[in-house]
Amino acid sequence: MLNNNSLVLTMTMPDNMDRICRSRDLSGERLLEQMPKTEEKALLAGLIRRSQQGELAAFEGIYNLFKKKVYGLAFSLARDHQISEDLTQDIFIKIFSSIKEIEQTELFPAWVYRVSLNTCYSFLRRQKTLDGKLESFTPVGEGQSDDAFDSRRDDLSRVINEALAMLPENLKTIFILHEVEGLKHEEIARILGCQVGTSKSQLFKARMKLRNILKKHKLLEGAGQ
Repeated sequence: MLNNNSLVLTMTMPDNMDRICRSRDLSGERLLEQMPKTEEKALLAGLIRRSQQGELAAFEGIYNLFKKKVYGLAFSLARDHQISEDLTQDIFIKIFSSIKEIEQTELFPAWVYRVSLNTCYSFLRRQKTLDGKLESFTPVGEGQSDDAFDSRRDDLSRVINEALAMLPENLKTIFILHEVEGLKHEEIARILGCQVGTSKSQLFKARMKLRNILKKHKLLEGAGQ
């Protein structure tokens, strides 16, 4: 349970997050990249410990260390800058509200990724449900035609994003973590709680499915031969 001081801080967290998000201090993440691993761990452990005591400056330090990675992951899934910014703020509110539960500071980065993934996928599921309800009110013939996907084939980036969206959630997650976020299979295994071999096999399946989707829409050389 959060103590009274933490509860007050949590209740004002959206206002604090607005202030933190407007901060121009980008030195935190660059500093972390330049630090030896032992110093990096010590810095993060100190920030977590101070954050658990309700120190706003420590929250801001954690935000500066992880904001680019969190936003990048959100954008990889949502493909919309404004939505990604909103998701990033929601993710950090959840992180700061639950940070007192962290006991093993070395597992904190993996936990941040899990919170980010869960928040993004929860939003996307709600959005998909809403979109489905809205489509039920659209008269037949007024929505997109069946060949709407093919009509945008010249926009390679858009088609690749839509192909990625067609992947099952588990395959898409591992593909994004490995190919977009640049994480190693060992890191992915810690984040998702799976075996390294599972991460590797799921990535292989994701690549094959994406290849088949792109070939189907004749976006790869040799498609249709």
